[in-house]
Parts: sequence; structure tokens; C-alpha cells
Amino acid sequence: MTISKLLITGATALKEAGIDNAAKEVELFLSHILQVKRLDLYLNSNNQVTGNNISLFNSFIARRIKREPVAYITGFQDFMELSFKVNRNVLIPRPETELLAEHTLALIDKKVPGYEILDLATGSGILAITLKKKFPFVRMTASDISAGALAVAKENAKKHGVFAEITFLESNMFKGLKKGKKFHLIVSNPPYVPKEDMKILMEDVRLFEPKTALDGGKEGLRFYKEVIKKAPLYLHSSGYLALEIGFGQAEKIRNLFNESGKFDILKLVRDYAAIERVLIARVKNG
Repeated sequence: MTISKLLITGATALKEAGIDNAAKEVELFLSHILQVKRLDLYLNSNNQVTGNNISLFNSFIARRIKREPVAYITGFQDFMELSFKVNRNVLIPRPETELLAEHTLALIDKKVPGYEILDLATGSGILAITLKKKFPFVRMTASDISAGALAVAKENAKKHGVFAEITFLESNMFKGLKKGKKFHLIVSNPPYVPKEDMKILMEDVRLFEPKTALDGGKEGLRFYKEVIKKAPLYLHSSGYLALEIGFGQAEKIRNLFNESGKFDILKLVRDYAAIERVLIARVKNG
């Protein structure tokens, strides 16, 4: 069967199953299987595809019809111009988290010796690895409660040549850290979906992505309450806290910070849909 025929039949099957962006997803599947760029599919549209690759392509289509996310099917997702392995142990990186990475990068001070960062709830390791790649001098710790997630993060760190330079820690929030440990910056994309909203998530998310990385408790604020309470114990004087936040949560989280009296909120950054998505705060001196 030719590349052209596979593109047509695959897109038709996905469209009939109600999948949005069917043509684009089929291109991603076939370019991944054939290890070519998407443009090459059209430049070589009359080329024949072998039996094994046809079988693999058909299996990809069948999995997608069942609403399995594209990134889990291919096993990879791009983030900040890097490619990361993903599986069902970790959340799939979103564009919103690139916004968190960009604003976190802007906080790092090259003049501070021994600059240390904690990536709390690291998941696939996208933040820890991206920050380490951009600023090799940084001392990075990446923690997560999930051993499965940490295994993926370690694979990604090896892939990008920074495994030996990142400390990986299996920990429930701050519990695994040594007493008295201090960081200049703590960054996190935490679980923030309200428990009731877990029931109405898209099937792609609800049926496949790890619930522990999504469920933020009754109002989606469980993580933020703990991090606001305990982060000051692990931050140097005037250290930064950079967080991704969920839709409609900005005001409640701002109130949590104000009630604590331990931080100054420096900025709330809106994403491309005008949703307040990233919060940057600095711990108060003393």
C-alpha cells in the first residue's frame, strides 16, 4: 500500500470515529513509523509501505480510535524544542507548561554560586531537564511520588545527557528532602484538577493519563496549600517559587499566598487563551 493510500484510509477512519485533527494525527503516526519528516510523506506519496509498517500503522489507528492519546501511542512528545519519552506513568507535556519553563528560566541568576533548583512533582522530567540543559551550572533536584514517573524522567535525562547531573528523589512532596536543605528556586506543575472535574475530563485524559498527576483534591488546591506552607522552609532568603495553576484558580491561590504572609507575589502570567496560568512568588526575608 502506498503512503498516500495509508494517509487517506487512516484519516477517514479517525474522522468517522469523531477524532479532531484526524489528518494531522495520521501524518504524525506515519512519519513516526517511517522515521521521516511529515513533508517527506507528500514528496514520496507513491512509495510503497511494507507489511510490518502497515500493521503497526493500523494498530496505531485502532488505539487512537479508543481515544488513547497520540503521545502515548508514539511514545514521545516535544517540549521546548526537545523530544521527551512519555507513557501512562506521566502526564503528556502541554504548551502551558512551556510558559512556566520560560518564566522560570528568566528567574535564574548566573551570578549566584551553587544555584539550586527543586522540580517538585517532576513527572517526565521536562522542567528539570529543560532548565538543566539551558543552564548547565544549576544544581538540579527532581522529585516525584511516583516511581514509574521517575523511571521515565531518568530515561529522558539519559537521552539528553544530563542524568548524572540531576538528583532524582522519590518523595511525597517535601518529605524526602533532608532537614535544612535549601534551594534558590522551586518550580512545579502540580496536580490541580478539582476532584469533581475528574469525571468530566476528555476521554483522552480521563481514561489514560495518571490520576495521581491530575487530581488536586476537592477544589484542586491541595498541592498549593502544602507548598505555600512548607516551601519557605526549603528556600533561601528571597528564593523563588514558580507554579503552574489551573483554570479559574488564580484568585483562590492568590488568597492562600496572602493568608500565609510568607511570600510576595511577583506576577501572574496569562497563557495564549488569556487564562492566568503561571504564578511567580518570592519568599519574604526573615
